[in-house]
Amino acid sequence: MFDKIFELGLKDVLDSMPAEYVSLKEALDGKLEISLNNGLKHKFDPDEIKTLSDLIPLYLWSMVRIPFIIIKLQSPGEYSLNGSEWDRKALSYVLNSSEKVISVGQIETLLRKFKSLIFITLGYDSISGVDEKEGI
Repeated sequence: MFDKIFELGLKDVLDSMPAEYVSLKEALDGKLEISLNNGLKHKFDPDEIKTLSDLIPLYLWSMVRIPFIIIKLQSPGEYSLNGSEWDRKALSYVLNSSEKVISVGQIETLLRKFKSLIFITLGYDSISGVDEKEGI
């Protein structure tokens, strides 16, 4: 019974994840809406896009894809970015840190500034008990 409830809850979480991404440049050019796996739409806040672009060098705008997917790791208070090396580089500019693991304080900062650009989910290690630290 518990397994079925967990499976349905996990399915809902995964269905709420983005089905598409846009580059920061595309978002600045006006593409502010993406589809989610469940068919719903998600809109980015234009002010958050502008703030993000002010923090990231121009040469990265076409390579950085949003939204950022943040994975909760098994260790308490630790998160990781699920994305390309360019996404990690961009987030390192935003956080002024090149650490691979994102702390709770950094997550709070990101959510305060960029709540429409961040999706947080559980990673495989959070569910399975594997403790891998990858990301930023």
